[in-house]
Amino acid sequence: MIRFAVTLLLSLVSTAAWPQATSGPMTGMHQLDSLYAVHGLMFGTAEGSAPSLQPQFSGIGKRWRTSHVYSLRTDTATLGPLPVRPEFWFRGGRFIGVTYQLPKESKTRAIRQQLVRRYGPPRTGNVMNSLYWLGERTYILYEDAVPNVTLHIASLDMLNEQVLETTVRQEARSFLGWQPDSLGLSRQFPLPSEKRKK
Repeated sequence: MIRFAVTLLLSLVSTAAWPQATSGPMTGMHQLDSLYAVHGLMFGTAEGSAPSLQPQFSGIGKRWRTSHVYSLRTDTATLGPLPVRPEFWFRGGRFIGVTYQLPKESKTRAIRQQLVRRYGPPRTGNVMNSLYWLGERTYILYEDAVPNVTLHIASLDMLNEQVLETTVRQEARSFLGWQPDSLGLSRQFPLPSEKRKK
């Protein structure tokens, strides 16, 4: 059985001991920035050019005319030693990142521990129970929600798909000059904290 290993987690040199800045790009993310790929697929790869992927139903409406989600054809992938089922996101015909639903993670925290060892301590986001790592070209977002933990490993282009103004997107704006692309942001919703104030 073939498994597609996550290249970015297989380096022999851990970055967790590297000092991390308190804002802006994090030193520990240099490895992912340099690879600029996940599951062996380079960010920016043209949609339809990866034979290992098959289209997955994405949704209806304006957003899904430009954004499409794919899954692996035959097998799970691995994130470190753990099997996962990544969803591959394409926007405007280009690969922008992957998301994972991790049903066992809320009990084991095994993936979070691996990420901390590899990329150093994360920052706390402005959405409850969210953590993130920000690089110069990439980011990782860990959302601890019920019933599953959701993980994003992506290029900065994936920030266009976020439906909230998350801290990682705010920092990308402030420190990296990130701006929404010509396709525009997905429909935006207020942060949970903003809802409570009303």
